[in-house]
Amino acid sequence: MMDRKRTDLVGVDGCKGGWYAVRQDARTGAIETRICGSFAALLAWAPPPAIVAVDMPIGLSSTGYRACDAEARKLLKWPRSASVFPTPVRHTLEARDYQQACALNRVATGNGISQQAFNILRKIAEVDMALREEPRDASRVFEVHPELAFMQLQFEQEGGAAAGLVEGKAKAAGHAKRKALLAPVFGAALQTALDQRLARHVRKDDVLDAFAVLWSARRIATDSAVRLPAEDARDSARLPMVIRY
Repeated sequence: MMDRKRTDLVGVDGCKGGWYAVRQDARTGAIETRICGSFAALLAWAPPPAIVAVDMPIGLSSTGYRACDAEARKLLKWPRSASVFPTPVRHTLEARDYQQACALNRVATGNGISQQAFNILRKIAEVDMALREEPRDASRVFEVHPELAFMQLQFEQEGGAAAGLVEGKAKAAGHAKRKALLAPVFGAALQTALDQRLARHVRKDDVLDAFAVLWSARRIATDSAVRLPAEDARDSARLPMVIRY
């Protein structure tokens, strides 16, 4: 088990401006937010032993299938299962455009990739390169899906059957629901972050997702996070294909 008293925790979501990060100081509990232009810059801002939880695929299969994605969809159920899109294979990181990415993925899997997946391909590549180049970072950066975090928060606060939120995050009702689930955990810091965001770089749902991922980072630090799958699945670069929440 990691010692949270000595470990800063960071929740990260990709945004228009790069990477939106929320860091909680291990000593004081104070929360700070920042937009980092690159994932390497983010890791430099939150150096070891900080635990970094990020809403981005880590570990890319050669077949396009990741057990963590399949299990996440099963837990979230429709309609939130749609938020877990098929992860591109490693070869797509070489693509120069959407057509080439689809072609490379189709060779390996028989299918192209979604426009949504292509839109974050550069960010997937950033994370992949950073973790392959520095093993110490690979051991402290964890993949988290915020909708799984919101699912667990809803279950713990409201009870009932565990399933993804019905409301979409881009809708007013979905924003209000997610904010209400995070508010008891983070208090005024959440509203402060929303008030201070730079709208041209960070959307409101980026802020909420980063805080949800930070909540999961707390659970990772105390070894209480759920992991999908339970076993240690690895890709060809020995990076984990595991989602935690």
